[in-house]
Amino acid sequence: MLLNSVSDDKFKASIDIGTNTIRCLVIGPKSDFLSPDYVDMKIIRLGENFKKEGVITQSSINRLKDALKVYLEKIKNYGINPENVAITGTSVLRDAPNAKDVEYIIFNEFGLKLEIISGEKEALITLKGISNCFNGINEFYSIDIGGGSTEYACVKNGSPLWKYSLNMGVVHLTEEIIKTDPVSEENLKELESRIDEKLNTLKTKIKETGFVFKPAKLFGTAGTSTTLAMVDLNMKSYDRLKVHGYFVSREKTAGIYKRFAAAKISDRLKIDGVEAGREDLVLAGAAIMLKSMDFFEVSGFTVSECGLLEGLIS
Repeated sequence: MLLNSVSDDKFKASIDIGTNTIRCLVIGPKSDFLSPDYVDMKIIRLGENFKKEGVITQSSINRLKDALKVYLEKIKNYGINPENVAITGTSVLRDAPNAKDVEYIIFNEFGLKLEIISGEKEALITLKGISNCFNGINEFYSIDIGGGSTEYACVKNGSPLWKYSLNMGVVHLTEEIIKTDPVSEENLKELESRIDEKLNTLKTKIKETGFVFKPAKLFGTAGTSTTLAMVDLNMKSYDRLKVHGYFVSREKTAGIYKRFAAAKISDRLKIDGVEAGREDLVLAGAAIMLKSMDFFEVSGFTVSECGLLEGLIS
């Protein structure tokens, strides 16, 4: 395992605004990416009802602002000016017609210069982050399951062969498809069918590149991957170091998926490892991961605690 440090003597900070969560990282010259000076995640559901309303709602923006107030105070305590924070917006901000309004609010009220990045750029930065926390991983697939999209990449000899973003995320899938609690067989089949459709699109894109290389390893980053690991470990509370590098087999993932499908949303919170705020989304996340493992013909996935946040400041 490789624990890279920040290269100079200054503190650096990054913020990632996703469709479901917002995350913040602060790292200094005496810390590394796995043991940073500060790291935090908040579920703000920025993309809540986006498919229905067509815009990022005011209530979602208010939750974003509340989280940014907390993060900016922390960041300033480390002597970091807001204009020096690497802050990105991903899926829902890529799609929302009022994304520029959100960008203006973030700059006007907090002095933060938001960059809304493409799905492919997100995948590339995530690869950089993953590589900072493992030693000698030159050939692998990566998957980053988000609230609004899922990013995939394939690496050979340390360089990406291809990277794609699919408009397939746990928030949108859940809101659009899951109508019963517990989930009905009909809804479950529709969920799996929708994921298969999206993966068929990915298959076509990969074929167009002409690459037939198939790594044996899959690295998963972000909330779905860590949740599956925590459930498999029966962890009551999150431990970054225990989760990082943990391998979850396809068989174990399938079993967890069945547990989520059989349980009511509220009862999923009784499963060790399921974090409050994710209980309605974990079913879709597990389905994407399970389908993706079968798609890539791998025996499981390894959790990477490093991803987009780490890639932004490495």
